Amino acid sequence: MNQDITDKTERYTIQSIDKALDLLELLAEHGTLSLIELTELLEQPKSSTYRIVLTLENRGFISRSDEDGKYCLGYKQLMLTRNLLERSSLRAAALPEMKKLSEQYGDTVNLGVLLDGQVLYVEIIESTHPLRMTDSIGSRSPFHATAIGKAIAAKLPADEARRLAGRYGLKPLTANTIQSPERFAEELQRIREQGYALDDEEIVEGARCVAAAVLDPDGRPIGAISLSGALHRFKAERLPEISAQVREAAMNVSRKLGYAPQ
Repeated sequence: MNQDITDKTERYTIQSIDKALDLLELLAEHGTLSLIELTELLEQPKSSTYRIVLTLENRGFISRSDEDGKYCLGYKQLMLTRNLLERSSLRAAALPEMKKLSEQYGDTVNLGVLLDGQVLYVEIIESTHPLRMTDSIGSRSPFHATAIGKAIAAKLPADEARRLAGRYGLKPLTANTIQSPERFAEELQRIREQGYALDDEEIVEGARCVAAAVLDPDGRPIGAISLSGALHRFKAERLPEISAQVREAAMNVSRKLGYAPQ
């Protein structure tokens, strides 16, 4: 961003709206916060924070607990999220393919996108098995430990994927999580060669996940589809069959969105 654009951005930014959006992001990150905590985190006078809080509360964007007096996100967020998901072309294109995978395997099928170094789940069809993954729509997971995140990262230019790993880090979540930048680069190359990503107990012990990227018309990754479940249902000998079905589903979605394989 050049200096002229930066100056215009600062000149036309409405500070009160900017602070209100900061407040919503803080509640999304922390869950619940008191007025004093919000004031400290926003680094502004308590009176200014209270005016923002009151406005957002009146509009349903946040709500106050009668028990402890703390604030959390309100029902209006759910309405906006629902409308966004219903209008999402990626979700609309992916849902029929996800249902096919769900009917074929009975395991959890996920659709995720990459956002701020994390996988954001935008659609989930839950498993019919008693032992299943517990992610929910709107939840997030570190990109480096998930099959969806790795599938997307592998389709990015190598230097972009390297910067992503450097910026957000490779935090260990289980004994199997890749923590070395060199090993992560090797993992992404392996994914490029085989066409799918595998989460092998890297985020949840006892669970495996297979994912393939969804591409836009320019071949850029805009998300990924995954099939996940208990380790005993994703044995090594079944991975070729499962990965082929997941890759086919992701490619079908990519074609619906305008991608044409070379």
